[in-house]
Amino acid sequence: MSQQIARAVYTRLTANLGETGTNPLKAAVGDRVYAIEAPASSALPLVVWTMEDPDVSRFFGGKTRLTATFTVSIFDKADAGVDSLGAIEGHAFDLLDDEDVSVVGYDRGVIHSVARGSVVPDGDYMRSDSTFKIVATESP
Repeated sequence: MSQQIARAVYTRLTANLGETGTNPLKAAVGDRVYAIEAPASSALPLVVWTMEDPDVSRFFGGKTRLTATFTVSIFDKADAGVDSLGAIEGHAFDLLDDEDVSVVGYDRGVIHSVARGSVVPDGDYMRSDSTFKIVATESP
């Protein structure tokens, strides 16, 4: 079950969208979007997203709802400036918040923002963590 949820999040983060067929988040980080952790010595900026195990709710008639919280972490060099990291976070927010997603095996899915990240300096780097929730429901 969680594989379908994770695939829906990854697809949304990396999909080319709209009339231009581009993805502003991918463009801003040079296609460096990773699940769980980035490869060692990866160039910055980059995005790493992690997901908690989904909660499963079962209802009468065999319907099931999955709800999972995931965090999108954006990393950049401190000398790039706060505005640079904030712009990338804005792309991630615009791409994910209140968006319907396709989840294999479920008839509908949606992603909502839970908490927007603020920039946290960490030596030579900056980081921003934003939290989202994905919900998928299925029919029997």
